[in-house]
Amino acid sequence: MVTVFMVVLLLYIGFNSSTQIDYIYILFRSVIFVIVGIITVILSERIEKSQVKLKTSEEGFRSVVESALDGIITTNQEGNVVFVNESFQKMFQYSDEEVIGKAVKMFIPPRLRDKYDQKLKEFHKTGQRQVGTFESVGLKKDGEEFPFEMSITSWEGEGELFTTSIIRDITYRKNAEKAQSLLSAIVEGSTESIIAVNLEGKILSWNKGAKQCYGYSAKEAIGKSYSMLFPENSSEYPQILDTIAKGEKIGHYETKRVTKSGKLIDISLIISPLKDKEGDIVGFSAISRDITQDKAAKEALARSESQLSMITTNMADIICQTNLDGVYIYVSPSVESVLGYQPQDLVGKSMLDRVHPDDRSRVASCMQDAGGKCMTRSVQYRYQRADGQYVWLGTTGTPTYDDNGQVTGFICNSRDITNQRNAEDALRESEAKYRTLVESASDPIFLYDDNGIFLMANKAGAHGMGKEPADLLGHSLKEFFPPEVAEKQLDLIRKVVNTGEGVDLEMHVPYEDRDKWFSTSLQPIYGRDNQIHSVQVISRDITEIKETQLKLEQALKDKEMLMKEIYHRVKNNLMVISSLLNLQSRYIKDEEAKAMFKQSQERAQSMAMIHERLYRSADLKHINFGDYIRKLAQDLFRTYVSDPSRIKLEMDVDDVMIDINIAIPLGLMVNELISNSMKHAFPGDYSGKIRVKFKEHDSQCMLEVSDTGVGFPPEFEFEKSDSLGLQLINSLTQQISGELELESNHGTTFKITFQQPEDD
Repeated sequence: MVTVFMVVLLLYIGFNSSTQIDYIYILFRSVIFVIVGIITVILSERIEKSQVKLKTSEEGFRSVVESALDGIITTNQEGNVVFVNESFQKMFQYSDEEVIGKAVKMFIPPRLRDKYDQKLKEFHKTGQRQVGTFESVGLKKDGEEFPFEMSITSWEGEGELFTTSIIRDITYRKNAEKAQSLLSAIVEGSTESIIAVNLEGKILSWNKGAKQCYGYSAKEAIGKSYSMLFPENSSEYPQILDTIAKGEKIGHYETKRVTKSGKLIDISLIISPLKDKEGDIVGFSAISRDITQDKAAKEALARSESQLSMITTNMADIICQTNLDGVYIYVSPSVESVLGYQPQDLVGKSMLDRVHPDDRSRVASCMQDAGGKCMTRSVQYRYQRADGQYVWLGTTGTPTYDDNGQVTGFICNSRDITNQRNAEDALRESEAKYRTLVESASDPIFLYDDNGIFLMANKAGAHGMGKEPADLLGHSLKEFFPPEVAEKQLDLIRKVVNTGEGVDLEMHVPYEDRDKWFSTSLQPIYGRDNQIHSVQVISRDITEIKETQLKLEQALKDKEMLMKEIYHRVKNNLMVISSLLNLQSRYIKDEEAKAMFKQSQERAQSMAMIHERLYRSADLKHINFGDYIRKLAQDLFRTYVSDPSRIKLEMDVDDVMIDINIAIPLGLMVNELISNSMKHAFPGDYSGKIRVKFKEHDSQCMLEVSDTGVGFPPEFEFEKSDSLGLQLINSLTQQISGELELESNHGTTFKITFQQPEDD
């Protein structure tokens, strides 16, 4: 319209002008105006449409930005705020007017601002338009800090670089992560077993408590079937799945499980359903605790309570509880066996009602003292039984307290001490008699402590030391005896105290004019606490007896020397006889007579050997006959056996001590039996062995000499033989009250048994 108006106005002026007009020029200008107008109209419409679109876009952008839950902030190149959305204002508690044009660092805690600037510079250097998400800490208007997550984008506008940041408050997420971490720590650190299982029965999680309870590590358990923990043939698992499928929780209940080692344990179990975000059941959690020891403790407690009930019923003591006035609240069943009452006969009644009238004030005073001083007290008094008789009771009362520490009554332990009281009376009487006996004794009697201090001395002991009893009390024995004697006595006293065992000995004590001997007995003396408090020493002068004993011992030594000399001389005489027989036999031409001389010589030598061993022995009455047989047999073997390869000698001989009265005849028998075997059993080239056996069992001895030689004729009777050797054996066997047996089935065996005589 403006263009048309300008064209009409231009034409009107041209036609009405008085000057010459170039109509072509006017027309040309009009056309130009029309074209410019058309172009202007077109551009105006486009600009208007662009402005409408821009306004619509801006309104849409603002709508999106303002409705965004995240905070959005735009800053210019200098780091000043040019735009913030409403969420940002709420997040940081600032209004739009308070932040526009301000530095963005006002939203960053001072300690993190340098780090923020550095990160922003690094971002601009890269030339990138967008940086990844990172976490930082924001500062609110009130100074509160909070965590946020931020992503940054840069853009250009009107030749200037701007930065837009999208900020998300992650406080809730951080708290959730902390809660999750805390929950995980609690689960992992719990001593109880916490296991998560899916509906297929596979283990999803396994904490340390589960490892401690069942023995499996998490690696061994996760992914395995939960049923591996159930005892064999258990029907419990399907029931659990059925209950969980209904969405029901299984509360505390006790059951059994199997550990990795195969051990069956008792557990307390809670099972709860596990649900996903949609509320669907995806599995269950099982929280359990090993109660094997708890159950054992409960069973032990039940046994203990049962035993306690049995003890309180059958015990000799009475346990009762009273209030401050002495009224019975509880009485143990043992009261029936001690006093003849039933517990219900006494409950609700005062204990003072049945206390002997003469003892009531003392018992009441003891109760007041125990309650007032809050201390345990003991008292002895007479109490009336159900049959009317009075008995002595010893009662120990201990105060009981309420929550405020106030005394509410007493727990009393009472015992019938009638016999004890009677015993104490008897003890006092006995002590009086003991003191009378001690004082009237002619032997010295002392009591010492473990340091050798006199605690008591009778008159005989004190007067023997030239003192009165009172002069010794409290003094040390070191003051009255020579140092070496005092130390010896003190060592003995301490030995008795330390070992608790008495000592009896003979003690030598030097005196001025002569040495004395005492037979001394040291015995421990126990106190009421069953501890040794002193040592009693009773001494008797045995000087004359000791001197006589020493004389007898010397006489005995002289006798032993004389006996040894006699045995030695007898042995020498027998050896002289043997030598004479040997010399005499040289002049005998008759071989039979010469053999008889030889046998007599051997018999003398066998007896000489016994006497030799006696005077060489420490025991002049007994001889080791086993050793004697071994020596005699070897000597005879060397004498009679010229070819040891043809005849063997075996000996099974024990070392047995034989009395001299048995040894001499037995030695002669051994000599005869062994020499006969060696001379007659193996004629010509006949070979074999000779066996000598000597044993003792329960004081009965057995001598056996056997050979594998030619033996005796079947009709031979050794009792009627005219052989001097066999007659000698028969005679000597009767002399020692023994029995002689002969066996001649395979060779010859002589067996002699006899009983050892009892020692005088």
